[in-house]
Amino acid sequence: MMDYGKFKFDQSKRAKEARKASRATSELKKVRLTPKIAENDIQQKTKRVLGFLQDGAKVQVFVRFRGREQAHPEIAMDVLRRVATGVAEYARLEQKPVMEGRMLSMMLAPRAGISRPASKAVAVEPRHRNRRRNGESTESAETETREPVAQSV
Repeated sequence: MMDYGKFKFDQSKRAKEARKASRATSELKKVRLTPKIAENDIQQKTKRVLGFLQDGAKVQVFVRFRGREQAHPEIAMDVLRRVATGVAEYARLEQKPVMEGRMLSMMLAPRAGISRPASKAVAVEPRHRNRRRNGESTESAETETREPVAQSV
């Protein structure tokens, strides 16, 4: 004989863990590009995609067409190809580039075993944001972020 209350508790606990696990793996970030994007902007967006992938999120990269840009989808394919080659060692192509209305999009998923390296700048950044939200001066927050660098030199 089994205690029904214990059975229901275990069942709800397993369901909660399953929801938690699926939520962590199903996070989707979107990055929008245009066909006329400059080379440096592509590099910046690639860094952003790389950060999302290292955090374990899937990334949908899409190029949005405006007006006559739709006549040249090969330019957008080239933009997506450059982003994909920039993150090739950290991502796998989950969905090939597909035209959906006025957007050409592809889906990237993180490769197994890739994670963000620990760095001091990442640890300091959230405190800086919280101070801004709380109305504190950003000047004092900036000096605090510079001090650890000066002490290490």
